Amino acid sequence: MDDLKPILKHALPSIISYEHVGDGVKQANAEGSRILSRHSSSVSESYDDECDKDAVLETELFLKRVAANAYTHKKWADMRRTLVYLRTEVRFYNEIVPLLLSSSNGESLRRQIPKCYHATYDLSGLIGEESSATDVNQPSPLPQEETQIEDLLAEKGGHMLLESLSPSHGYFQDSPITRQQSLACLKAVAELHASAYGDRTLLQQVNEKLSPAGGSYHLQFRNPIELQNMVNSWEQFRGHFVGLNDKTKILEKESVVMLGQRVFDIAEYVSNELTPKWDAEYATLVHGDYKAMNVFLPSDGSDDSKSPIMIDFSCTGIGYGMSDVGMHIVHAVLPQDLENGGEEELLEGYLTALEEAVSRRKGQRWSYDRTVAMRHYQLACIDYLRFILGRFWRSATPASFEKKKGSKNTTLINRNVEAAMAFIEKVDAYLEVFEKEKSWA
Repeated sequence: MDDLKPILKHALPSIISYEHVGDGVKQANAEGSRILSRHSSSVSESYDDECDKDAVLETELFLKRVAANAYTHKKWADMRRTLVYLRTEVRFYNEIVPLLLSSSNGESLRRQIPKCYHATYDLSGLIGEESSATDVNQPSPLPQEETQIEDLLAEKGGHMLLESLSPSHGYFQDSPITRQQSLACLKAVAELHASAYGDRTLLQQVNEKLSPAGGSYHLQFRNPIELQNMVNSWEQFRGHFVGLNDKTKILEKESVVMLGQRVFDIAEYVSNELTPKWDAEYATLVHGDYKAMNVFLPSDGSDDSKSPIMIDFSCTGIGYGMSDVGMHIVHAVLPQDLENGGEEELLEGYLTALEEAVSRRKGQRWSYDRTVAMRHYQLACIDYLRFILGRFWRSATPASFEKKKGSKNTTLINRNVEAAMAFIEKVDAYLEVFEKEKSWA
């Protein structure tokens, strides 16, 4: 196993020893581990000035790593996306966060982004520094010979060394979450969105350094096969779920029977409408993967000194804030919590928080036209269904939903039948609006 001391010294110059805590986290595009580090307080950047100068302290850190040679099983387009995620997040911490924190909203935002001690990557020979995040047609640089591939990928990748946000630090992650917890998450991301609204210098940097199209599920990032198979994927999904129970009766509705074709026909139009230029009126910096498990919530909800902390900025880029809102709500909030005005409460809570934060930064009253806001939200919902349908529902069955029902990182609409049907019904209505709009265009 690699000696991590050279990395850990960026946070703790006087590190003595360390050990891994727990089993670590292994996801599709990165691995992470909590590390308990022992260090001397006499030289380190100690958080406790009252300690004896030669005392040995313990500090827990979190190390997120991406090793290029761990993803050779992926096709180049998918492997490239993983490596671009790494580059985006490193650049976010190194180049964009300092700009965000220097703004008038900086202090509010500082409490909602984890401290990053060190972030670096080396993708030389794989992805050029000037290559756009969305350049999915970049030819594969991988040689034919396996030994040559190993040589090229050796030492390629990167890492981020972050503060730990484990339960012992007073934070937790969960999904699904309550409506009030969701509102707290939405207010946090409103601060992120507000930090860039109208700042054209900052947004141009985001456009060039991160991505002109923020979002893990943005059509420009996805494998074209997902869209090509859209109609067949819907027929497969519908065939598995129709007649399952009363909730699935929506699948028998004529317009819903044709949902796969309708989503296919409008996918590019919706994506284009959701992809503003960096200098567009409502364009801002979006998180891009705003599920509940990418937010650490304070364990003590009454402790005002702690705010929700957002993590995983690998898909950050230019977009409309409502894309984050739409994904978050469908990913993390149960359908019964959205009924009887619950969804409207979340949307208005986000918009109010956004308006207050932008107005505070600008020094004058700013508002988000509600008609425009709802249009962006509805587009975001359609776009998210396109992603889930193309990426996951082709192979979904009641049995797979049951198997995944406790998987907190899995979107609710891929593990909860009631949530899936409620979302289908909602998007069915939204599609009708934009099908008419497209026909008039």
